[in-house]
Amino acid sequence: MALIDVLLPPSCAGCGRYASLLCDACRASFRSASPAAATFVQADPAIVVGEALTLAIAAFRYEGALRRTLQRLKYGGSARLARPLATAALPALQRLLEVSGPLPLVPVPVHVVRKRERGYNQAALLAGSLAGTAQLPVADVLRRSRATTKQHRLDRAGRLRNLRDAFAMARGARPPPELILIDDILTTSATLEACASVLLAAGAVRVYGFAIAREV
Repeated sequence: MALIDVLLPPSCAGCGRYASLLCDACRASFRSASPAAATFVQADPAIVVGEALTLAIAAFRYEGALRRTLQRLKYGGSARLARPLATAALPALQRLLEVSGPLPLVPVPVHVVRKRERGYNQAALLAGSLAGTAQLPVADVLRRSRATTKQHRLDRAGRLRNLRDAFAMARGARPPPELILIDDILTTSATLEACASVLLAAGAVRVYGFAIAREV
């Protein structure tokens, strides 16, 4: 435990109680994005199949303590939350790996201005934590070529327009033949689709996706 955590115990990002970055009760409250009741009855909200995207999976529903925790990671400067979130989501990633096999993880990039404001790219932190635990490489081969407006109030068509030409390959980078895109929140899959299209055009053969949460 770091000395700062002894002198000033962290408050849980999910409930605010002083205990740990993410307490056991909040972690236990995370609900799977793939409820058992939906199996074979309706479309699984945890799974997305796209045009460029072969298959994407989200670990949890974007609600409650998980929502508050992801917001702290994304907007609150709490970079240390990436590790406990990745640990909680690892079983869902393992289910995807059973289909895809072990592949490099590629974080969805943020624009340089937004990264400067936050101090980090939350998707890159999540990818690094997941990769370290699952013993997978990280391939940071994408860049955000232009700034975009915030996506949360746009429908799928609006998101696709907003993301047109927003991503590109990093200078001198080549994509792995097969890979898994990593993002924090999956809503309409427009971001993953846009990234997958760039990667396929650059020579990738198959692109999967993984997100910590699904907003439906």
